[in-house]
Amino acid sequence: MKNDFLFLMTLLCLTVNAQDDGKLKKTVRQEITDRFPSTRVFNIQYQQYAPTDFNSELLDKDFQKGEISNHSKLSFAANIPVFSKPRWTITSSLRYKYETFETKNVTTYLPEITPLSSKMEYHYLSAALSFTYYAKLFNKPFIYNISVIGDGTEKDAERVKAIVGGSIILKRTERTTIGVGLVVFIDPTSQVPVAPTFIMNHTFLNSPWTLDIILPQRVLLTRPLFANGKLSLGTELVADGFYTYTNQPGFAHVYDYRQLEINSGITYEHVLHKDLIATFKTGLANVFSSRASERGKSTNDYIFSSKQDGTAYFNLGFSYNPFLKRKK
Repeated sequence: MKNDFLFLMTLLCLTVNAQDDGKLKKTVRQEITDRFPSTRVFNIQYQQYAPTDFNSELLDKDFQKGEISNHSKLSFAANIPVFSKPRWTITSSLRYKYETFETKNVTTYLPEITPLSSKMEYHYLSAALSFTYYAKLFNKPFIYNISVIGDGTEKDAERVKAIVGGSIILKRTERTTIGVGLVVFIDPTSQVPVAPTFIMNHTFLNSPWTLDIILPQRVLLTRPLFANGKLSLGTELVADGFYTYTNQPGFAHVYDYRQLEINSGITYEHVLHKDLIATFKTGLANVFSSRASERGKSTNDYIFSSKQDGTAYFNLGFSYNPFLKRKK
C-alpha cells in the first residue's frame, strides 16, 4: 500500500541537518520513527469506526445499500535493520492486519449476484526489503530508497511491487525547512506511476507550535504537551486495502480492494517508559475512494465501488522505538 513506511521514508529525509554520514543516518531514522509509529521497530494499533451508512455499485449498477454497523482494524508492524553501514542500510519489514466489517439493514438490487455477507473478515500480510543510501548533493543531505514489497493473505501470496524514491532539501533555516522529493511506483496497478512530494517544517516564533506539512500525506500542527507527550492537530491521508476472493461465476477469483480516506482530528503520544510509546487518535474519517479491481489491474479499471458517510473513529496504539529522540 502507498502508505507503507517504505513510501514515507522518501518524504521524511528532508528534515535532517547533519555533518557526517553516521550522524546523517541516525538523524534520518529518528525523524522517520518520530513522525510515523508504523515505522518503529514494533508497533501495534487498533482502530474502531462508528456506524455509518453506505451504498455500492457493481459493474456501474446499484448493488447494495445499508449500514456498516461495526468496522475495525487490528494491525501489527515490525521493522528490523538487517545490514547497516555508515552510508547505507538494509531494512526488512513485516505487517499483518485483521479487518472486519459488519452490516445491517442491507438492501440488494442485483438478486442474481451473491450478496456480501453481513460479517466480513479479511487478513492482509506484507513483507518488504528496503535499501536506503545516504549521500550529499550540492552539500545537502540527499537520500535514495529502493524497496521491494510482496503482499497477500493468509491463503496465498498475491503480488510483488517496488518503490524507488529520493529527496533533497531546498531551504533550511533555524526555524524552517523546505524540500522536495520524487517517488516512482513500479506497480502496474498504480493510478499514478510517479508522485512528487513536498515538505515544509516551520516552528513559529516564540511558540511551542510547529507546522508539519508532508504533501500529499498530511498537514499537522504539533507541540510538546506535559513532560513526555506530544499533541498533533490536523488532517492525514490514509491509503489502505486488502485482497478478497470470490467464487461468483463470470468473475475473477482474486480482487484487490483499495480505500482512500482523510482522517481529521487530534493525536496524542506519550512516552510510557524508556522506549515504549502510547498513541491515541480520534476525529472524523471521510472515505473519498473505495474500489475493488481484479488483481494486477489498474485501480481505474474497477468493477466495484462504494460510498460511505463521514464517521467518527478512534485509534489506540503502542510502539517500541529505541531511536526515540531524547529531550536535551
